[in-house]
Amino acid sequence: MTPPLSPISKHSSSSHKAPPSSFLFLKAGLPLMMFCVGASYVLKKGIEGKQKEADVAKGAISKSERQARLEKEQADMMEKINKIRKTDFDNTKRIERPEEILERRKKERERRNVWYKRAWRTLTFQN
Repeated sequence: MTPPLSPISKHSSSSHKAPPSSFLFLKAGLPLMMFCVGASYVLKKGIEGKQKEADVAKGAISKSERQARLEKEQADMMEKINKIRKTDFDNTKRIERPEEILERRKKERERRNVWYKRAWRTLTFQN
């Protein structure tokens, strides 16, 4: 029969060594960290989805900058169009032909250069 081992000799046996710290991290720490990261990601996405649904229900849907800029431009253009509509805009006016424009300018020049108007401009040094 073998003599009973003393308490000191039980702990100093070479068959029961502690595992290395890297192995312990891979076995216990890494799964814990992956679980924490995954849980926080799922929680974040869930809260964002709930907030989007609440915004849609309220009618306060957030818009991208581009979409907001396009809506602002559209509002500005509609304001300009409405301003033009308020004035008496007649788009049925006839466009003058080039020869009519030349004739009108010639008449304006003749009216401006009547002898008494030309003489007055000369006397008052306007020209």
